[in-house]
Amino acid sequence: MNKILAVIIVVAMVAVCYLLMLVVMPVITDLASTANTTMATSSNLSNYPGSAEAVVAAPWILWFVPGCIGMAVIIIILKRP
Repeated sequence: MNKILAVIIVVAMVAVCYLLMLVVMPVITDLASTANTTMATSSNLSNYPGSAEAVVAAPWILWFVPGCIGMAVIIIILKRP
């Protein structure tokens, strides 16, 4: 019963994290867009291939972080004796 409660708590925390990200994500996307246009106008960072794509993809990558951390924590909880 203790493991079930711990898994429920982890799932609830991941859900809360996704709800907070839902509120904050427009700001992060706007910052990524601004950083991308700034990098495009400067000549020093735009020379590196893939740098603009990495900045644009950062908000998408952030969506996977809470789920991956939550899955890892659930696996650790369930493997514990």
